[in-house]
Amino acid sequence: MDVMARTMARANVRCGGSLSWQKAPPAPPADIAALVRESVVPLPPEYIAFLAESNGGEGDLGVKPGWCQLWPAAEVLALNSSYEVQAELPGFLAFGSSGAGQLFAFDGRGPSPFPVVSVPYVPLGPEEASPVAPDFAAFARLLGKRAGEGSQSAP
Repeated sequence: MDVMARTMARANVRCGGSLSWQKAPPAPPADIAALVRESVVPLPPEYIAFLAESNGGEGDLGVKPGWCQLWPAAEVLALNSSYEVQAELPGFLAFGSSGAGQLFAFDGRGPSPFPVVSVPYVPLGPEEASPVAPDFAAFARLLGKRAGEGSQSAP
């Protein structure tokens, strides 16, 4: 079992377990600390553990849209600013994309644990958010699986 799998298991997160997910090297601790400090949404411990083992990555996602690119910790806040997430999606924090028109974000408007949602770039608004997973732990279990292999499904 590799380091990421052991760490994710300790955090109750399992990364799909497939070769169809390409993890990145671990995020520098300073990048994680800056993201935690400056995030508009309290970050789930499972997401922080994920970044400590894989600073983003990309591959199959077990629900629609079927592909996921998770952003490196140092880029999350800048990309949220570029996409005007706080202006258009108050209370959300985007942390990745489908690579083709969908953001993946934490919906921080309600109580923790925050659900993971997908939101189209156009129109970018909270009413367009579709559920992907009830929390980051469940989302991480969809990584590396082909669409339809996941237990949840997003519209």
